[in-house]
Amino acid sequence: MNRDILIVGGGIFGASIAYALARRGLGERVLLLERQQLAGAATSRAAALVTLVRDKPHFIPLVQETRRAIEAMRADFSEDVGLRQVGALYATSTAGAAELDRLAASCGEFGIVSEKLTPDEAIRHSPWLNPAAFDAAVLFPQEAYVEPYLLSTAYSRSAAHLGVRIRLAADVRQICCANDRISGVELRSGEILPADIVINAAGAWAGLLSAELGVPLPMAPVRSQYWITEPDAIFPRQGPIVLLPEIRAYARPEIGALLFGIRESRTAVADPRLLPADLSGFVFDPSDPDGWENLADGAEQLRRYFPAIDRLGIAHYITGPSNYTPDGNLVVGAVDRIAGLFVAAGCNGAGIAVSGGVGRLIAEQITGQACFVDAAPHRVERHGLFDPFAPEFLNLCAAARSRKTSG
Repeated sequence: MNRDILIVGGGIFGASIAYALARRGLGERVLLLERQQLAGAATSRAAALVTLVRDKPHFIPLVQETRRAIEAMRADFSEDVGLRQVGALYATSTAGAAELDRLAASCGEFGIVSEKLTPDEAIRHSPWLNPAAFDAAVLFPQEAYVEPYLLSTAYSRSAAHLGVRIRLAADVRQICCANDRISGVELRSGEILPADIVINAAGAWAGLLSAELGVPLPMAPVRSQYWITEPDAIFPRQGPIVLLPEIRAYARPEIGALLFGIRESRTAVADPRLLPADLSGFVFDPSDPDGWENLADGAEQLRRYFPAIDRLGIAHYITGPSNYTPDGNLVVGAVDRIAGLFVAAGCNGAGIAVSGGVGRLIAEQITGQACFVDAAPHRVERHGLFDPFAPEFLNLCAAARSRKTSG
């Protein structure tokens, strides 16, 4: 059978789109192309919070769809993605209490449950927190995290069950079009794969493929990083995700240890043209390859909430590219100027959480269904023509990560 729908990229977005298309009966038409291994780049490096609570309310239905997709794959194909519904605890000072109340009220309109806690009540959930560091806390018990590799491969396996074909070692050199219409892709081997529809879900490299078509994507690969402590008895294995908005920090349990990240004020950003195909040896900032300088910059504020950091060792440091946009919205949908071209990128650190929603949104656009959410905020060409590799633009994308305070 002719595979006339090509998905470029086997990360979380490519896999979720394949699954969403297959659920709508198009599996036999879909070919998923990945140049290395499925979920082998940024996806596997994600902290993987599947948090419903969002500063941008229009992200919430996308996350809710991810949770529905996880349940559907469990029911239909017995897929276990390592979902841990442990809740999320937000802690803040008196100055931030009103904003936290506003966030809880806004999310409550989407059925997201919340419970106010005193500092003493909060540390019963997260005993590593210093109760003197904050005045107000809210627990969102529905929040969860997953194992990112398991979720991505669950999408892929489920899609394959429904007819999608997956091809590895398929390195796409360019997306081809003629007369403003998609005609297929060309692999670096020289092979041409004809297609009526191409979905560019190539992650940090998506902008390179689109730029060659004269379609700049409003995003840049920004360093996402987190640390994992040594195991310690103060970290409950079923403790909640913790978010500290005033210092732009987050944490979650990690097999008896604590995984934590700080959205630093000086975020490193890369020119996507310099990214290697294999990220294993890539360093965003050669002067600070292991993030110690960034950690030191935030250590004083973090120590107030997490005093045990001074005695605990750091067991692991994980870093990778996460595509951020200047306005914090995704880059998802049809390209107006080239018929048959779609993009799914610009995750803004929420790729795992919104994956199911992105898959559904792209599938609905391709099949001509009414979209379940307003796609306008994520429109691919919303910034018009610009230079996506200009230092000034790259810095705008980096600043977007520094401003992020929720999951």
